[in-house]
Amino acid sequence: MEKISTYAQQKRLSQSTLERWLAWPEADQAALWELVQEIQLGENHLRDFLDWCEEIVLRDGGTIMDLLSHPFLRQPLSSKLGRNDKLKAVKDALRKLRYPRLSRLEEDLRTAVKALDLGRRVQISFPPSFEGEDITIEIKARNVKELSDSLARLGQRVDDEMIQRLFELLDQV
Repeated sequence: MEKISTYAQQKRLSQSTLERWLAWPEADQAALWELVQEIQLGENHLRDFLDWCEEIVLRDGGTIMDLLSHPFLRQPLSSKLGRNDKLKAVKDALRKLRYPRLSRLEEDLRTAVKALDLGRRVQISFPPSFEGEDITIEIKARNVKELSDSLARLGQRVDDEMIQRLFELLDQV
């Protein structure tokens, strides 16, 4: 496709990235072209999209055109978001399709943390890429009363075993 080659020159894409894109069937090339036009992907983001699309299609079957026309991916493009927000939303959507188990775990952990109702002064974080068993709990307090209240609420969640759910979810990784 001539327009893809022109885009590659404008964005100074590497020859290997261009050749990889052009090696796809025309319908798949065109599907990615539509997305690229909308969010103006540079070399690194384009390579990510090439990798992720190929991996998902290899695992799940179908075509890249089918994948990129998925409503889950198209919705952010039809929104009034700016370019960077659209890019982030589409990458997040594609990531969820690429890593469905990890995405479910992240959602389950968000839900479990929210259910703890520890207040805005208590933050819970998990190891990067969920590699590890440690959960970090950070408490911010402006005075002794805030600290005492946060510790009491946290202690209650330990006693009623609601925090145990977080460790159980991490054990699934």
